[in-house]
Amino acid sequence: MRLQALIFIVFLCKSEGLMKHHKMGKSKSITTNEIKYSELDEHTLVTDSNIFPYVVAVLKMSRYLSAGALIDENWVLTAADALFLLREASRTLRVRLGSINYRKGGLVLPVKYFEIHPHFDDNSPIYDLALIRLPETVRYTPSLRAIRLQKSMREADATHFIVTSWPYPMSRKSQITSDDSEHLQSMEVIKRRRILSVTHLHPSDLEDCIEELASLGINDTDAMMCLDTGVMMDPCSRDVGAPVVLNDVLWGIVSSWRPNNCESDLAGPSFVTLVSAPNISSWIHATVTGHKW
Repeated sequence: MRLQALIFIVFLCKSEGLMKHHKMGKSKSITTNEIKYSELDEHTLVTDSNIFPYVVAVLKMSRYLSAGALIDENWVLTAADALFLLREASRTLRVRLGSINYRKGGLVLPVKYFEIHPHFDDNSPIYDLALIRLPETVRYTPSLRAIRLQKSMREADATHFIVTSWPYPMSRKSQITSDDSEHLQSMEVIKRRRILSVTHLHPSDLEDCIEELASLGINDTDAMMCLDTGVMMDPCSRDVGAPVVLNDVLWGIVSSWRPNNCESDLAGPSFVTLVSAPNISSWIHATVTGHKW
């Protein structure tokens, strides 16, 4: 009897040790992922769909249009400009949720309908927002989950924001010029282009941002934020519809707006429409609850 009790105690100790080791391993994995995406100066490919489960790819059939953010079980928030000219072709729209590859994996759904912010003007970055209504209520999984919205107005004093999208990479000149090498490089770029990337963008100086907005005739500066262009990013490209996140809370959506005939040294910042602004938060709430705004 004593021998059996001793064996049982040894078994329990080993089991507890294994469980503790498993938990430490899991914790270490999470910490590793947090560290991996904590300090980024350029677009970095995401390898785990569970890290940014709120990010959505908005597609026209299989062609990528923009990124977006799942804000509840039925709605996706994205940029308006990507959808502005597609009202008659809304039946061709799709969204892919829960996948880091916009061409495969996760859940693909058609679009029931979409609503563009009534104040949006495609000649200006302000109010560049659209809400996409999903045809069915989605079920949350580790790789598919909504993100909370920033509710109160706050000054953008953070050192950086997390921005996730499927951007066009900045082209780099290659020393190898053979046709085969160029073809292989092009195929590699296409494959990388299909994978979600993450970068950290820093908020522009507030006075500089206000000056940029004023030059565009925008006085409602509380509704906008400016982000500096990241390292190794094309200054004239925009992460259209990309969620701008701080501490797992959605602050805004990147606008597609950029200067006409954009030149790298005159491209200016990326503009972000802030979801906490009164004319935006009230519109989002009214739209998702089925009320007139």
